[in-house]
Amino acid sequence: MKKDRIIEYSLLLLIFIVTLLNLFWPDTKMQVKILTIFLLAFTIFLIKLMKYRKVDNPSKNKVIIFMIGLSTIYIILLYIIGIFAGFYKNANKFSYNNLYNIILPYIIIIVCSEIIRQIFVTKENKKITIITTIVLVLIEITLYLDRYKVWNLDNALILIGYVTFPAISINLMCNYMVRRYGIIPNILYRVIITIYMYIFSVLPDIYMFFQSIYKIIYPYIIYVLIDEVFEKKRLRKVSKHEKISLISILLSIIIIISIVMLVSCKFKYGILVVGSSSMTGTVDKGDAVIFERYDNQNLKKGQIIVFTKDNIKTIHCIENIQIKNDETIYFTKGTNNQQRDEGYRTDSDILGIVKFKIIDIGWPTIWLNDIFTK
Repeated sequence: MKKDRIIEYSLLLLIFIVTLLNLFWPDTKMQVKILTIFLLAFTIFLIKLMKYRKVDNPSKNKVIIFMIGLSTIYIILLYIIGIFAGFYKNANKFSYNNLYNIILPYIIIIVCSEIIRQIFVTKENKKITIITTIVLVLIEITLYLDRYKVWNLDNALILIGYVTFPAISINLMCNYMVRRYGIIPNILYRVIITIYMYIFSVLPDIYMFFQSIYKIIYPYIIYVLIDEVFEKKRLRKVSKHEKISLISILLSIIIIISIVMLVSCKFKYGILVVGSSSMTGTVDKGDAVIFERYDNQNLKKGQIIVFTKDNIKTIHCIENIQIKNDETIYFTKGTNNQQRDEGYRTDSDILGIVKFKIIDIGWPTIWLNDIFTK
């Protein structure tokens, strides 16, 4: 028994090291190819070497159909939201090149990942399950590194929020599923929600952080539905402690969604950290400003606005307003600057009107950004 454990930990250590080192491979396109070849060889070796528990659940076939339905609903809901948020042309729509370079490797990686999960997670050993889950999360991250390189703060935060947290959520759900219903439901679900992005010609233009929350919450919804429908647990009275926990979770979700709404700047109000000293005395470096989205409101001289300048969001005052060729133009200036900003702003440049500031709350963001830009 002790010898078996040593073999298991050694194999997990091997795949962990290879997967981790692969994350730092300079050519991100090669990362997926290396991972595909390694996982395929590793999985074949693993199947021949190790025994695993086969799942024999009477509800297995029903769960497979149920998971196909839930994964289809996952995509349908995204496209329903897209009706309101808009769509964009998919640059990675289906082609034979994508079939061989993206779709097939992704399917191989997903299938191999789930076989590895079944071999190790069904052993019901907490340490092995934790290590396996970490490895599988790293594998999931590898699939997205080609899109989100982490050499700047924005992309690092995207990788954490949009990839890592959802990867943890889906892997916890898959761990639960594989113990009760085997790997087929997991494979079908993961393939469907991953591959659709490389098939359809248009995709919903949903803000990334909302997709992240959706990806985090949806696996939990699946877990609850599967647990209630197929495990057939009796309804029981909810304890006071569970009520408090549920309220805490709901409040946390509301707070997170509220922050995301502000950070996204896609709604009526947004939040922005001041990263320069050009407005010192009015709005200092490290402060965060809450601004109302600009929707052709009447602007006055002296108002603080948020506008884009050279693809950078800037917070300055309106110094003067003029009419040029029947178009309103705005001259802006930082209150701490000696000269006004170069050129002028138009209505299309203005993002919002500053309503109030929160002192010094933005310093952690500035410090992190400094680390990534050094």
